[in-house]
Amino acid sequence: MQPITARTKFLDMMAAGQTPFGIFVASIDPAVTQIMGRAGFDYVVIDNEHGRNDRKDVENHVRAAAASGVVPFVRLLENSQTLIQSMLDVGAHGVVVPHVDTAEDARRAVAASLYAPRGRRGTCPACHAGAYSLDGWIEQTHNADENVMVIPILESRKSIENIDEILAVDGIDVVHFGPGDLSADMGLDVNSQRHLLAEAWQKAYRATQAAGKRMLAPVGFGFDQADMKIVQMDYMLLNDVAVEAVRAHKAALRSSVPA
Repeated sequence: MQPITARTKFLDMMAAGQTPFGIFVASIDPAVTQIMGRAGFDYVVIDNEHGRNDRKDVENHVRAAAASGVVPFVRLLENSQTLIQSMLDVGAHGVVVPHVDTAEDARRAVAASLYAPRGRRGTCPACHAGAYSLDGWIEQTHNADENVMVIPILESRKSIENIDEILAVDGIDVVHFGPGDLSADMGLDVNSQRHLLAEAWQKAYRATQAAGKRMLAPVGFGFDQADMKIVQMDYMLLNDVAVEAVRAHKAALRSSVPA
C-alpha cells in the first residue's frame, strides 16, 4: 500500500528551510487539481467549506492529485468526526478544520483523524485510503496515523486568545491563520484595515514558533514569515487571469486605432 506522506514530506521541507506552496480548489472538476499539480504546487486544499466538493468529488480530486504528484488536503465544512473520517477514507492526506477556537476543538479534530486506540477514526479497508484490502492493514493504519495532518484554522479572536493551548495539543503541527473570518470577527474590513490584523498575526506567529510548530497563511496579506503559504482560490485566480486578458486585448485594440 502507498503510505500517506503529507506530514513527513512537509515537516521535512520546512525543517530544510523550504516553504510548501498550495492553492485552494473550489471547482468540482478534478482536472483543476491535476493542472495545479503539473504547475508545481506542493499541495491543494480541496474546498468542502465554501466550494461545492462533496465526498465523491473529493475522491476524484484525490485520484487527480496522485496522477500529478500534488498532496491533497480538504477544507471541511465543520469540525465533524463524520466529515473528517469521510474525507480521509476517500484519500485526503489531511484536513483543514474551520473554527477551531479552543484546545478541546483541536483535540476533537485530531481524535477523528486517528485510528483506535489513539483516536476515534472508524476502521474500514474497503475504501480508497484502505486500498480495498486487509493486506498490510496494520502498516497502513500506522502510516496513516503518523502522517495525517490536522490543520486548525485560526479565524476568531477566541482562537488567538487560546493559541498556546491549541498549539499544545498533540497531533497539531501546523495552524492556518485565516485573515478573512478573523477580520469579520474583529469588525475589520479585510481590504482596507488588514494592517490592524498585525497584532493578532504576531501573537499567533510568536506562539507557533515558541511551541516548535508551523504557521500556514495566505499570500498577499503581508504574512511573509509563514512557514507554509497558500494562494487564492482557483476561481479567483481564473477571474484575475480573465480580467487581465480582456484588459490587455482592449488596450491592444485602442493602441492599433489610428489617431
